[in-house]
Amino acid sequence: MISSSMLSSSYILLAGSISNTTENDLIDRAHEFVNTFVEKVIDAGGGFVIYVAAEPVNGDNKPLLFDWTIAKAVDRLIPGDSQKIRLRIVASWDRLQAKANPEQRKLLLGMVARGVAEIVPLEEDVVTGGNIGDEQVEYATAMVALGGGKGVLDRARKMVKKLLPVLPLDLQLGANSEDGAGALGVLKNFLANPLSYMPNTGNKVVKFLPALSLQDPVLSYSEISQRIITIFYEEELGRIGALPPDVLVLTALDIELAAAKQALGIAEDAEYVTTEHGLHVWKASVIKRGGSKTASCVVACFAGAGNVDAASVTSMLLGELRPTNVVMLGIAAGLRDKCALGEVILAERVVAYEGAALVGGGKAEARPEIARLEMRVRQDLSSYLSNRMALQTRLTDSYKALGIEFPSEVEAGPVAQGVMPKTATVASGEKLLRDPEKFLGLRELHGKVEVAEMEAAGLFAACANFGKPVLMVRGISDFGDSKKDNRFHLLAAKAAAAVVVDYIANGMTL
Repeated sequence: MISSSMLSSSYILLAGSISNTTENDLIDRAHEFVNTFVEKVIDAGGGFVIYVAAEPVNGDNKPLLFDWTIAKAVDRLIPGDSQKIRLRIVASWDRLQAKANPEQRKLLLGMVARGVAEIVPLEEDVVTGGNIGDEQVEYATAMVALGGGKGVLDRARKMVKKLLPVLPLDLQLGANSEDGAGALGVLKNFLANPLSYMPNTGNKVVKFLPALSLQDPVLSYSEISQRIITIFYEEELGRIGALPPDVLVLTALDIELAAAKQALGIAEDAEYVTTEHGLHVWKASVIKRGGSKTASCVVACFAGAGNVDAASVTSMLLGELRPTNVVMLGIAAGLRDKCALGEVILAERVVAYEGAALVGGGKAEARPEIARLEMRVRQDLSSYLSNRMALQTRLTDSYKALGIEFPSEVEAGPVAQGVMPKTATVASGEKLLRDPEKFLGLRELHGKVEVAEMEAAGLFAACANFGKPVLMVRGISDFGDSKKDNRFHLLAAKAAAAVVVDYIANGMTL
């Protein structure tokens, strides 16, 4: 079943021609298939790229090119106005005036007037086969080869150089210019090296290419057309899936991973992908504000606390996945009287407090490293947090959807009374803090420290080495002392995850 959005961003170049000596029944077969194929592509939301001038015919008035057949089919299928261009017409206006008849020009201009088509003008002085092909390939996202000669081979080569899919069909039509193997030559090359023509799915496609035969058809033209559309759709999915993700979402603990998966809509038992280094990752997407774009996300877990694991795992993932942005989420300790249980903080700077020098008299001299967010992330955060009413409304809805409901009062300490996140300075080291005096003492290193955790220093160091923008989002689960309420481990992790997803959708610049 073809969806109306399968080819919504696709423009197909159907490249080919027919020899003047080809039998009429094969010519009729080719044009009947093209008409069916155009209908199915239009139904799938796609369009075509063509070149038009004269329409050569044989002695029985059978057309030997497919471009006018495509144009007439699109005009017939979309008789009214259109909000989307379905036909990009490469043409020299001088040549149209000289070689196309008034009815053909009226057909084209009528589609332009209705918004169905647009003209891609080509100056008469530069109308050559190579230049025509260049213009077509500039706008095409996929190519079907049918008959033809050197021109088809040239266009296929140009598409391959752009890593765009090319699918050859086997109907033995010859070439209007009698100058080469055309689609049959592309087919021979495809069978020998399928990944050149379908970089993501070629090895799969080559196995059932014989079922797409037009020379000895075993399927109807409608079924062949549907399969071609599915091939292009799956190739596009493969291309998108192979792209570096927009966002790498990192966690340290399994409870944080569970929260991230829930917030991103990943099923608890969803299959993971194993990276080259044996790391488990899950893929998800976040719809950006306005709904016209999505952010591709990959979720992973350090599977343990500590800056060493954070740095090493982050580095491996950055090297393998090459994400554009990095966000870490999880739980952390907040300084009592500065934070509340369940509150979400966005780290504006990280103080790596373990650095020290052992000096005379058995004393230690603190030498902390301090990392700040890079300028673009600071700008994104500032804009994100400034729209407070909309942010509060969205997060309230997200908390409800994720089942985040804080108890009004607990023995462990104050509980967050709202959903608004805030920025804070975070201390990061290898010590699990359970002594409030030690926690408070970290403010002697930096007077704005409010949060303590164990991964940020390694995370920020790895991202700095790779030149990747990074943000850390933490939900406050305790106060770094012996008074704990274990309910806030999951609640704080889910709150942080809710903020991360909302920030990706509404704050992050991709």
